[in-house]
Amino acid sequence: MRRGASIVVIVAAALLGGCGLSANSEPQAIAPANLPPDLLNPNPGSSTTLPESAGTTSVDVYFLATEGDGVRLSPVKREVNDLADPGQRLGALFAQPTEEETVEGLTTSIPADTTLISLERNESDDIEAVIELSNDLVSIEGEALARAFAQIVWTVTEPDGGIRQVRFVVNGVEIRAPDDRGNPLDGAVSRVDYASLSPVR
Repeated sequence: MRRGASIVVIVAAALLGGCGLSANSEPQAIAPANLPPDLLNPNPGSSTTLPESAGTTSVDVYFLATEGDGVRLSPVKREVNDLADPGQRLGALFAQPTEEETVEGLTTSIPADTTLISLERNESDDIEAVIELSNDLVSIEGEALARAFAQIVWTVTEPDGGIRQVRFVVNGVEIRAPDDRGNPLDGAVSRVDYASLSPVR
């Protein structure tokens, strides 16, 4: 019996050896030269471009551009993580135009130090938002201030965000936002109040 068992063990070892099985218990890397041809990509890509960041979405923020004899709003694409968060849109707007965009003629009336303190939807009117900003925004006046408000209102009221009207707070006090003619308005403002600055599509 022992001799027969020995023969069986020898035959089994020979078969395993013939199949090329390794005695290692851990997975082993296979050299590319030993891979079956149908698993190799005959046309490997040479691009080193990284894929776009997962989970981001393109939205429009509004800078300013000269159109004829005047200035109009100009939409520019920016990436945000949450399409439903208007605060992220404002963060992208407050980041100012890039160097390339500046060369192309885009500007902004929003002072560089302006920060968003809070943004909340009106509890009684979901299409209205109350935006509290640092007082850097009101360090400018006249046409520049009106254009800054236009940039903010148009950026926050993009159709896919659900907000249509905006109220502004500075230093804890609600302020009257100027329209496109510089006239202070009571209550919430909307894109209609900045019609003369609307983008040329």
